[in-house]
Amino acid sequence: MFLLREARPRDKHRLLELARLLDSINMPTTKREMEDTLRRSTQSFRGRVRDRARAVYVFCAEDLDSGRLAGASMIIAKHGTPASPHYYFQIDSDERYSHTLRRMFRHTFLRLRHSMDGPTEVGGLIVDPQMRRLPQKIGKQLSWVRFLYIARHRKRFESRIIAEIMPPMTPDHGNIFWDHYGRRMTGLSFREADRLSIHDKEFIRALFPDAPLYTALLPEEVRASLGVAGEQSRGAVRLLEQAGLRFLEQIDPFDAGPYYGAAIADLEPVKALRSYRVVPGSVLTPSEQSERACLVGFEDRSGGFRAVQIATAPPEGRQIVLPAEAIAALGIKEGMTVDVIPLP
Repeated sequence: MFLLREARPRDKHRLLELARLLDSINMPTTKREMEDTLRRSTQSFRGRVRDRARAVYVFCAEDLDSGRLAGASMIIAKHGTPASPHYYFQIDSDERYSHTLRRMFRHTFLRLRHSMDGPTEVGGLIVDPQMRRLPQKIGKQLSWVRFLYIARHRKRFESRIIAEIMPPMTPDHGNIFWDHYGRRMTGLSFREADRLSIHDKEFIRALFPDAPLYTALLPEEVRASLGVAGEQSRGAVRLLEQAGLRFLEQIDPFDAGPYYGAAIADLEPVKALRSYRVVPGSVLTPSEQSERACLVGFEDRSGGFRAVQIATAPPEGRQIVLPAEAIAALGIKEGMTVDVIPLP
């Protein structure tokens, strides 16, 4: 069993290992940035960060047998403010018809947009490659535990949610869209621009043209990369789609990775959240477990937020049956109230 819990300062080194190994979007890859993120995360979980633009929530999956972290994920409470706008390319098209030629064309173009009152963002999903194919499906747990937490604390987050998906990258960790467009507009390499944008995105607005970029002017391989998820991101995309997120016809101005999004109120796990009183009981058979998996979450001042994946019979009334292992992992007792969402 894996315990999904708040990340703590002592998790810093292991989280850095995972972030550097997988080059994750959002998750910091330097010691100083990771320390700052974990400090803000701790304060955010305690409800002490009133400015949503500063609030961030980092979750990790701990193997209860070894104590080793298998992966992590995060929520950024607000992505897009006057000080740091959310920039994106909107994909649009226009139609042109020639009466002389009796031909019509539909031209796809990209136009730079920005939001200073942005949505909540989910990101930073990383799983140790050696643990990706375990039957526990750690990636699914880490993805959906974010929705469980958002459902519990709706007032801490925006009304809409987005997710930035990592696109295909070149063998040298570069990006062909940036090489054909962004580099020419800014004079920066992909890595230089990516690092600079973490703290200062002013150069995007200052140097990117306001005029639309017609994709027909790009090489075919670049056009084919627009809004495409990388191979390692496809599993994450499926989980987001199961939760109710959809492609927004928006792409990242750096790497052309797709943005998925939805209204938080419309998310399947948010709509499905229920609270039940705990009753100890037996574990289901393997065949029953595969059909009845869910996440069970609990939160208090002493232990913070934590959750586990379990398989249980359908709740009856206001009660849910939990196996002893789950009760022990959550640190709860019979009769306490837990929050539950079904897993796809």
